[in-house]
Amino acid sequence: MIKLLGICGSRVKEGNMEALLREAMTHARKQSDVDGEVITLWGKEINGCNQCNWCIKNQSADQPCAQDDDMKWVYPKFLEADGIILASPAHFGRLSGLMADVIDRTRAFVHGNIYKMPLKNKVGGAMALSFFRGGGIETTLSSMDLFFLCHQMIVATSGLYQLGAGAHSSLEGKGRFQKEPRHVVLEDDYGVLSTAILVDRIVELARIVSAGQRAIEKR
Repeated sequence: MIKLLGICGSRVKEGNMEALLREAMTHARKQSDVDGEVITLWGKEINGCNQCNWCIKNQSADQPCAQDDDMKWVYPKFLEADGIILASPAHFGRLSGLMADVIDRTRAFVHGNIYKMPLKNKVGGAMALSFFRGGGIETTLSSMDLFFLCHQMIVATSGLYQLGAGAHSSLEGKGRFQKEPRHVVLEDDYGVLSTAILVDRIVELARIVSAGQRAIEKR
């Protein structure tokens, strides 16, 4: 099975970013060899990295980081996944603070005495959401792509957005508020299509990586 992990970095419970990510994951699960899980960050206690360097000498397999917060449930999900999707709304032209904190906390995977680049060769894909056109989709995607590159992961894109996948949470991206439909992002056909293409590409690359690893093991 190809295991996908989707992390929604929005503070809005069951909001547009979460709806878009879940729609993409539902699309991915249509393939018989794909399993996917979505983690939402709203309501969770995930602190920023303290730069305390505890992980450099004191890390254990069960405790990558000194902090005892909800990140302890996220670390194992990263390790289990073949493909990782980071999904963040654009906040003032950048990724959300919640997503930034999660990214910063993966420093324990880079400098830890137990975990040394465990995400290497996993596949990553970024999704971004903005309320209006020009609201920061590309800059948000680039920040998350940089996370993948720092962990020596393989970056997938949709082709419709050169850096990942993106959509708007207002009709035609015009930035007009409306109460209905609740998940107006799903009315953005181009954006929804970009997420479907992105997850298909993540699965394709994950299969290639898996096949390569099996070939190496047989040598």
